[in-house]
Amino acid sequence: MQDNTDFSEEDFREQAKKDGITHISTGVAILQDGKILMTRRAADDFLGGVYELPGGGVDDGETIIEGAIREVKEETGLSVSKIVSIFEGFDYSTNRKPSVRQVNFLVEVEPGDVVLDPNEHDEFIWVNKDNIKNLNMSDDMHKCINDAFELIS
Repeated sequence: MQDNTDFSEEDFREQAKKDGITHISTGVAILQDGKILMTRRAADDFLGGVYELPGGGVDDGETIIEGAIREVKEETGLSVSKIVSIFEGFDYSTNRKPSVRQVNFLVEVEPGDVVLDPNEHDEFIWVNKDNIKNLNMSDDMHKCINDAFELIS
């Protein structure tokens, strides 16, 4: 797999710790034919019905990039072939994680079909810059999607 990034995981983790962040997560903008893959959280899950980038928490003992690659495979069935870029995410909290910092990746994947884990997501859509306006997503996620499209153009 090719990695086109200048990402310093050590610096990222050090800054997160200084900022009181307790968990690291990833968001992964999967690029295909000028579109980005969005997944909708299952109705009975946390933030059910909300669209997001595939991704999730980084496990103990794995790098942030390894976590992003693993999450893509688990949530979409796709395999990352290239990390195009890393871009700014946002901080948030959940009922189980008090302080999370998300970092985002723009990636390309090997050819294949999207296969969702129905316990996490119940729908996916390939979006372009024009058809994201009406999707139910957080303001932070909307900014991430726009940032990803800026990287593409």
